[in-house]
This record gives sequence, structure tokens and C-alpha cells, in this order.
Amino acid sequence: MERVCALPLVVIHQVVKLAIELLDCSQDQARKNSALFFAAAFVFRAILDAFDAQDSLQKLLAILKDAASVRTGANTDRSAPEVMTSSEKQMAFHTCFALRQYFRAHLLLLVDSIRPSRISRGGVPSSMKPNIRAAYKPLDISNEAVDAIFLQLQKDRRLGPTFVKAQWPAVNNFLASSGHVTMLELCQVM
Repeated sequence: MERVCALPLVVIHQVVKLAIELLDCSQDQARKNSALFFAAAFVFRAILDAFDAQDSLQKLLAILKDAASVRTGANTDRSAPEVMTSSEKQMAFHTCFALRQYFRAHLLLLVDSIRPSRISRGGVPSSMKPNIRAAYKPLDISNEAVDAIFLQLQKDRRLGPTFVKAQWPAVNNFLASSGHVTMLELCQVM
């Protein structure tokens, strides 16, 4: 995947565009594979940036809205409320996992962007150095890494308050798309 992310941006955008188109496909297997692709690929900033550039969060949320509407009977294509099939449950699970990876990657990037710059040994502020996180290198968004970020936010007297005041575009987009309502409906269905 690092090799793919090192390709020109046009190619990366085409790969992401194809995966996004598969999210709209009528075949469950294609949508599931697309969600799995995003869950694995969101650790790469190049994929994350291409996904955001195409304003695709709504596509992931649409899958979850469909899954939530099955049980509640909100889907007008179905005559009566039905129980989610195994395939629909898998689709919802993989899509939720992709969303988790998406928000973890954005959290890491946000915290990196608001960390106070420090003077390096050479006397050059770290903010003047080139970005250490290359777009083609994977981000560490493991459980341990996220726990370390939260611990740092709690203990650092400057970073924590700065984080609280910072704008988080990924969450703002999620809330504007009523993603929180969709997640609550999905929890109710499960």
C-alpha cells in the first residue's frame, strides 16, 4: 500500500474514487470489500486526504443508514420491519470499523498539528522542519497509540486546552451529516 500511496496524487484519487463507487454498488460483497479497503487504507494520509477531498464520509454513513432502516422499518422499499441479515450485519460492522480508523487517523493528525513547536538542537523550530509524517507512510492508530494520545492530552497543560478549542473538521462533517443520529439508530437495531 505504501507503493500505491507514493504514486502521483491523480492515481491515488482515482483509486479512492473507484472504492467510493463500490460503496454505492448493489452487490453486498463489493460494498463490504470497499469498506474493508478503507478500514485498512485510512492509516495512510494520502488515502485519507483523497477520501476527504471527494467528500465521501456521507457514502459510509449511507451504508449505516440503510442498515439502521432495515429493522426500524424506515426503509420504504420494505413492507414490514425485518431482522438484519448476516450480510447486512457484516456490512455495518466493517463500515463502523472503517469509520473508527478514519477518526483515529484524523485524531492523530489533529494532535500533531496543534502540538507546540519546540526548538531542536540545531536551533531550528520543529515547525520549520519538513513534515515527518509522509503521506505514503502508515500512521500508528493502534489502541496503544490512541491511548497514549489521550494520556498526553490529559497531562500536557498546554496541549489539552488547545485540543479542546481546536476545530476538528472530520467531526464537524460527521455531525453535519447526522452521523451521530445514524450511529444511535444502528445501536438500537443491534
